[in-house]
Amino acid sequence: MFISTPRIGAFKRTLLACSAVAAIFAATPVLAQSQGGGSVAFAIEGQSMEEGLTNLARAADVQVLFAPETVRGRRANRVVGVLSPAEALRRMVEGTGLTVTSVGARTFSVAVARADIDAEGVTAIEDVIVTAQKRAQRIQDVPLAVTVLNGDDASRRGIDSVTGLVDEVPGVSVNYAFGGANYGLISIRGVGGADDYKPNGNPSVALHIDGVYQTSNAYLGMPLFDLDRIEILKGPQGTLYGRNTTAGVINAITKGPGDTVEGSGRIEFGSYDYTAMEAAVGGPLGDKVGVRLAVLAEQGGGFMTGAGAGKLAGYRPVIGGVVQTQVPPIVDPGRREGFGDKDLFAGRANFGFAFTPDTELTLKLFGSRDRGDTRQYDRISAAKDSNIANAGENDDPYEFYSAEYPTHEIDIYGLSGTLQHRLGENLNLAVIGNFQGTTRSIQGNGDGSPYPASRFDADEKLSQTSLEMRLSDDTGGRLDWIAGAFYVSDDVDFDTHWTSYTARTKYDNLHKQTRNSFAVFGQVDYDLTDKLTLSGGLRYTRDEATFSGRNDDLDPWGISTFTTTFATTNPFVWDRRFKDDNVSGRVTAKYAFTPNLNVFVSAGTGYRGGGFDGTSIFTQEETLPFDSETVTAYEAGLRWTTNRLRLSVDLFSYEFKELQATTRLANDTNGRANVGEAESKGVEFAVNALLFETANQSLDLDLAASFLDTEIISFSSARVAEVLSTVGDPLPGAPDVTATLSLNHAMTLANGWRLGTRVSVSHHGEESNRLNATPGNTAEAYTLLNARMELETASNWAVYAYGRNITDEVYFPELNGASRLVGAPATYGVGLRYRF
Repeated sequence: MFISTPRIGAFKRTLLACSAVAAIFAATPVLAQSQGGGSVAFAIEGQSMEEGLTNLARAADVQVLFAPETVRGRRANRVVGVLSPAEALRRMVEGTGLTVTSVGARTFSVAVARADIDAEGVTAIEDVIVTAQKRAQRIQDVPLAVTVLNGDDASRRGIDSVTGLVDEVPGVSVNYAFGGANYGLISIRGVGGADDYKPNGNPSVALHIDGVYQTSNAYLGMPLFDLDRIEILKGPQGTLYGRNTTAGVINAITKGPGDTVEGSGRIEFGSYDYTAMEAAVGGPLGDKVGVRLAVLAEQGGGFMTGAGAGKLAGYRPVIGGVVQTQVPPIVDPGRREGFGDKDLFAGRANFGFAFTPDTELTLKLFGSRDRGDTRQYDRISAAKDSNIANAGENDDPYEFYSAEYPTHEIDIYGLSGTLQHRLGENLNLAVIGNFQGTTRSIQGNGDGSPYPASRFDADEKLSQTSLEMRLSDDTGGRLDWIAGAFYVSDDVDFDTHWTSYTARTKYDNLHKQTRNSFAVFGQVDYDLTDKLTLSGGLRYTRDEATFSGRNDDLDPWGISTFTTTFATTNPFVWDRRFKDDNVSGRVTAKYAFTPNLNVFVSAGTGYRGGGFDGTSIFTQEETLPFDSETVTAYEAGLRWTTNRLRLSVDLFSYEFKELQATTRLANDTNGRANVGEAESKGVEFAVNALLFETANQSLDLDLAASFLDTEIISFSSARVAEVLSTVGDPLPGAPDVTATLSLNHAMTLANGWRLGTRVSVSHHGEESNRLNATPGNTAEAYTLLNARMELETASNWAVYAYGRNITDEVYFPELNGASRLVGAPATYGVGLRYRF
């Protein structure tokens, strides 16, 4: 990898070919970023491409990333005149088989054009640029485990939310064990599946949207569309990202305005009356202002059948043989086909302002409105389930019984801004500010039955504000550094109204939590030799939280057993506080044998703040805060890239202390607590290979797999039997094997038409969904087969067709005792797309 920067002599070129060093922060491309600053007077004669790019970078005071083998043997065009850096680069590489891409405020990547054929008839595998370390780098130069999906690829795979990464990215899973389909828990490498599903929890996987940290699992439902790329950082990220990243980080980066007017639109029709419409347009409004607007709408797609209340229609509780007529009977809503429909609309506006060549501002407004059906569980057949909650289930996993067909109301909205300012030569300031919130109204009955053992209506309101400031030196020399500070404050008000035949009553849980978190961090990368780079970073974090609430037994029927069932008082009130701090860090050594082959080893620590249980709380012990969770991480990796192949191999071992999970407390009630120690270790690999390419067609192979071995090595519980049954178990949300394999074929037809085909297979291994899991809480392995074909005209119109789970495999992402959450059956769709 070579990075051409101002004032870099030839003697450093070999060093720079081994280590990617780029400008900080390329999260949201904007008009000003694409231009790379104001116009510059160039007078560069024709010369070797390597020298030409170096001289252009020096003249324009920008950075140009390229691999030496990519430009070797090519000659740069003459560039003379007053031009923007982007235009100057375009002219320099025009007709040479290279392309230029803007990847940062003053950073460009030069790569081989996809259609260019070298002397052997092989096109070099395209460079993938990431900002995993908050600066632009080639993915093979980053000493972290990073998986990247570009926006077009994510759209082709049907990924429209974070949970859509499951079965597309090995090592990523989702757990819905306790709260239903609207309370998913994302895990990476087996870490995160034991998290708190309530909105006040601390997710182990830190989700970032355009550089903004999302404080709650409630934001996992945020729609993802018009994306530039998604970066998945696997493993603890205790330095640059910090708070609650013991599993990893997911970065979703949206498209910015760009320096030319362009856009796209699509309309899609699929199985079960599914329709989707998406449109985006962006470009300059003037010399200093750019804008991009994007919208998404989805409707339908529900594949479940509601069979009504079945044999429980009209049921009332019976006490001592007496029917309690004061209790309303269970209502039969009738039969309903196609339940589970989507009803979503989302929009986003990105604005880019180039005040000066050294000062740029990006503003983003976003919002979404979700009024879809709430995905339902069903139960196993009545022949295998004698529980009163079973309303007569058969063996059909796509049919369920219910006393209602609930919908949800989820609104997400916000504003974020990113200011980038060049303080001096190779000294940059980045400031990211954000305000956002969500309101959610969600209903559920997690046992897949009309019987309201614990039916809930949840009303939740969340808001957050955050500010991050970073300084960086990105000279591309022997020493690079980044330092910053981060602050976030979030408020969560979540009230749940319960109907419980178990306690013969209705009651309210009223909760309020406020958290403040502050951190300072820094990282230094030092090239000890031309081949060896050492990196070290530290992060100090301080967390504070307050949590208050009350439970009120409403006793509407006069037969309540609330206080005896839950061993509590009425009302039950609490008000607690929590405070903790932590220092975490990471050290890494990377050795580059060649510009295309390097290895790294690292050791670090991670931290997940303590806090409070957000479920139903009935005793004082359940109101006590649990302690922070810590992890010690060891990793090693290999990256090898050739013209035909990109290979990455990662080995890892994590040791967790004060593991946070829901369990039986000392007073024999359920609650969130520190339950002991655990470990996760394994190996992952990914291969991207260009199998062949001719003038008219190409065939690529992508293969990736993750092999996990997780274990609970100590466990704290009031029940000896639970300790004995849990120690040695795998962690929740930790499938032993996950893998994906895809073949991508492209063909150029007559008159410039293009045909693309993708066939993919994904495998998801056996997975438990909770601690001390029984067979009824362990989902079996499954394998899915997907395919897609797209025909594109020379004028950029395209039609496409796809099939997902085309073998119609019946699989269950979640088993929860006698209830189960079934995956989608075989689905098919067609669509029309246009780009300009």
